[in-house]
Amino acid sequence: MTIASTSDAQLNRLWGAVCAFAGLFLLVWGLSWVKASVLDNDLQNRCGDLHTASFPFEKSCTNEDGTVENANSLLFDGIFFGSLSAALICLTVGFTIEASRRK
Repeated sequence: MTIASTSDAQLNRLWGAVCAFAGLFLLVWGLSWVKASVLDNDLQNRCGDLHTASFPFEKSCTNEDGTVENANSLLFDGIFFGSLSAALICLTVGFTIEASRRK
């Protein structure tokens, strides 16, 4: 293998990582929308203190004793924001490598 084909293969793996992280981000975003819009649709009828968020989608209820019901978990939010960050970092690195090769 030549040096050019090795660097092309590495760049292809980087673009594959961008697609994988972006796909994971969109999957988790879709799951959060389904949870907030479909599964927790009736939460507003039985909750006095309803909290909503749009990024990621979330509907949660704070009870009188201070407990929170139906909120997104920390792991879920970590995967959501982590996959978004990883996709953006890989995309930036990929564009930087492409720009430096064309000079």
